Formats: sequence, structure tokens, C-alpha cells
Amino acid sequence: MEENQHLVHHDAAIKTPNPSTSPTSIVFNAQPFGGGPGATLTAVMPYLRSRLKSLGPIALHYVGSSLTMDLQKLTEAKWDGIHNVDLYTNPDMGKKKLVSLLQHLKPRLVVTAMDELVAAAAQMAGIPVVIIDLLLWFWPSISPHWRQAELVIAAEFYGVQERITSEKLTNVVTVSPLGPPARTTRDPSSGVLLNFGGMINPLMPNEEYIAYSRLIYNTARRAIYLRNAALPESQRAKLTVLVASLDVAQGIDPEDPDAARMVLPDEALKLMALSELTFCTAGLGNLYAAGAVANQVLLLPPLHEGHAIQTHLIQKAGVPVDAIEWHELTGRAPIDYYRDSLEVMGNVSKAQSEVIGSPKAQAALVNRMLAAMLRSASTGALAQDPPLRMLINEFGQDDGDAMAAQIMDVLARV
Repeated sequence: MEENQHLVHHDAAIKTPNPSTSPTSIVFNAQPFGGGPGATLTAVMPYLRSRLKSLGPIALHYVGSSLTMDLQKLTEAKWDGIHNVDLYTNPDMGKKKLVSLLQHLKPRLVVTAMDELVAAAAQMAGIPVVIIDLLLWFWPSISPHWRQAELVIAAEFYGVQERITSEKLTNVVTVSPLGPPARTTRDPSSGVLLNFGGMINPLMPNEEYIAYSRLIYNTARRAIYLRNAALPESQRAKLTVLVASLDVAQGIDPEDPDAARMVLPDEALKLMALSELTFCTAGLGNLYAAGAVANQVLLLPPLHEGHAIQTHLIQKAGVPVDAIEWHELTGRAPIDYYRDSLEVMGNVSKAQSEVIGSPKAQAALVNRMLAAMLRSASTGALAQDPPLRMLINEFGQDDGDAMAAQIMDVLARV
């Protein structure tokens, strides 16, 4: 792990408040784009709680909206306060609510996982800000609010170090990406896991990602039916479906409210490790989890440019990964994922609609998933490390404590 050598940890030097005063408040937030930001805070919080014991009375407050609220309520994070503040549906009203909350809580620090709107409001109020950035390599330009932050904690990935150098970012430290320890045993595996992860994006209408989940879910059900019909009864498999959003869980199959479920991250990892095959979206959280514990993996068609570019970068780095692209199904030219975000999502929406309306395209998707199922059924648990393990070998993995240590370093000086 590389970091600015001038930024060191001083847990013991943190100023301790007078015990008779009210608890010191720290506000945490995650942008509601996918599951990674919210899951990151869930991973960091227990380690930070442990380190904060030297600080005296403290109150940790979570501020967020959409699927990030679903995740914080699902996990047993035990925040001292959870506040639903939506800065995207109605930005003006959301900003007023956030400013009012900050004035009430008077936090010593605001920690946000990549939400520029929250960082801006806190900085305008004179509150020190720490930004956890899982995608420093990705942004078309670096926000001035990143440059004004007390610290940016960047998760390593291809292009991160180059971005720090080219942008002359002096307030950035890098840490290994969050993820579970890489397993060292190969347990018996069976079944197929369909893990949608965090798909929700405030720029995307609800009906878009629900339509996506229904398309993939119905296709996977058809493929596993064909798989089981082609194999002996002793090799028949069950399809397990995981989501990170209550909206998707409730909308994926109107006739079966139990078709998909939300589970704690640890349970999702156990299911991934026990499945002979995992279908998942190409979010970084899924990629690192798959690299640590999965057997065979097939990446689903990208919902946005982030999924696609991450896949392209790991393939460019020589990581062999099986991934479905929309043009394989539609027969049209590949989508250019390096264009404007809204343009890319519009093109993805068109491709998705075309597949939904085309029995031929759906058959191609069924065949792609069925081929992966039959291949995994014939090989079972891999005798060698999964291809995505190369990501962990390259960048390592953090359980959340490295990020917690960096936050403590900031608390020592603000």
C-alpha cells in the first residue's frame, strides 16, 4: 500500500472531550449509486468504533437515502442515529434538510463515501470532510470538493496511482480494496447464485433496473431448467437470487415475493463460496468478493459505464474473466462506454429493451447462461485459484481497519 508519508496515525494523540459534555458527533454518508459506498461504511464502522474508545463519549450518525438506507437497516451497524436525507429526488429540499441536520448535530467530522453534494454542504458549513473514494481512477475530472477535503482515502485499482500523480493530489492516501480474506480450501459446491448486488442509480428510473432484474432473473430460471433437464437428477441445482435493494426484491417477480432476498454481506459470501457458479454484476465489490471466494463466475451485461469499464480494465490487465456484452445479444455494434454517462445509460436502455422484446436475443442470453452452467457442473469447485484472484494478488484486501485508521488520523488533527 502506498500513501503520503507525511500522513501518519496518531490515535493516542486525539483530543478527549470533557466527560460532562454531550457526545462528540461524527456524520457518515454514502452516495446512493450502487451498493459499494453503503457497504463500505458498514465494513469500516465496527473497526472505527473500536478505535474511537479513546475519544470518550461519541455518537455516530448515518445520513443517506435509497438503497443505502436499506443496507444500513439490514445490517446490525447500530448507528446512534439514522437520518433519511435525499439529495437527488429533490435537491433543494434535500440540501435544506441536510444543512439543518448538520447545524443540529454540530459534527466534528463528516465522512462520505463519494457523495459530492454532502461534501459540499459540510465544507460550506466549515465542517472537516473525509472522502472515501472507491473510484478515483474513474471520474472524468476531480471535484474541487475532493481537493478541499481533509483527506481522500482511495481504494487501489488500475489507474489510481497514475491519477494521483497526474492530478497532483497531495491529500490522498491509498488503501487496499475492501473484501473478505481469500479462501484457501476448496469445499464441495453446488447450485447457482444470481447476485445482482447494488444496481440502483438515482439517474436511472426505477423501472429500468427492475426491468433489468426481471430479464436476467427469468432468463436464469429458463437456463437452470434446461440445465437440470440435461443432467442426471443427482446433479440438479437450485437458483438462489440476492439483491441489495428492497425495490428490486419486491419487483423482480410479482408472483413470488420470496424470489429474491437481501442478506448480510457475510451470508452472501458464504453462498458465493458454496455455489458452483456465480452470475453477478461487475461492481467492484462483486469482483473482489468473487476473487476471494467464488468458484466459476459469469459477469452479467453492464447496467452503466462503470460496470463495463471495470471489466475492460481487468481484461486489459490480463485477468481472464467471462462477461456478457449487450452486442452479443442484439447483434448490433458494441456500446461505447467511454461517452457521457447519460448517453451510455440511454444506449444500455435501448439494448435492454431490444433484448426484452426479442425472443432471439433472449434465446442468446439463455444459451450463454446455460453454457456457463453446464461447464461449471462438469468441473465443480476449481482446483486452482479463480481468475479474479489476480485482483487480490495485485492490490491486496482490507477488512475496513485501514480506512478506520486513516479516519482516526484526521480526528487527531481537527
